[in-house]
Amino acid sequence: MNNDDNNQERTNAYLKVFNREKVLKLLIKGSEPVIFDVGANVGDTLLEFKEWWPDSEVHCFEPQNECWNDLEKKVSDFGFTKVLINKYAVGAKLNNSAAFYSHDITSGQSGFHKINIDSLDSINLNKLKKANDDSLKKYKETLNHKREVKIVPLSKYMDEKNINHINLLKIDTQGFEPDVIEGLEGKLSKVDVVISELMFYDFYEKSVSFFDIEKFLIPAGFHLYDISYISKNPMNGRTDWVDVIYLNNRLR
Repeated sequence: MNNDDNNQERTNAYLKVFNREKVLKLLIKGSEPVIFDVGANVGDTLLEFKEWWPDSEVHCFEPQNECWNDLEKKVSDFGFTKVLINKYAVGAKLNNSAAFYSHDITSGQSGFHKINIDSLDSINLNKLKKANDDSLKKYKETLNHKREVKIVPLSKYMDEKNINHINLLKIDTQGFEPDVIEGLEGKLSKVDVVISELMFYDFYEKSVSFFDIEKFLIPAGFHLYDISYISKNPMNGRTDWVDVIYLNNRLR
């Protein structure tokens, strides 16, 4: 039997050759791609993109003021050029005072959906519920601090910046990914590659399914190309979240 006929052998061979960087570089041609980093946070993905494509044009979107200094410092310390930091969120509709929730845990878990204090999938919450002290009450007090942020649709942003094409759209917005994609409207077809986080667990009061983003992506001419990362829950065995890559059919 040929090794290619064995799924495990094929997977092992894949893992020796490919990682997310290599997959994206296979899909995105040229050395100066236009990249939208939605949910840039403190700039970890900005560092990756600029390492992979030093001459890329990166548009960062981050509404949390706690992250802005780190973002700007990375641009300054590494001498990045062609980086634009937009200090607001993106979504389906323009909104100058949208409800946004931050948490003392980490800025990476903040977003437009509250953390679910009755979560069955949260390892931390399940541990605290078994404790015979007030640690659960104290933990809840660190969550869901409401603030107001500005939302701008990406279609509007592209018009204002005279951008007609996006090579890579990265979205990490804690369940707000469908709204980000919807905000592109008819310009979604102008995107080559979308890499998005999808959260299936009940850590937030709202989870996301493949359908939630594919109802926009499939009609716009995209297909699922890869599941580039899978986060498993060691407590109950479920898949908590994944990173998915969608490719525009015109690039096939």
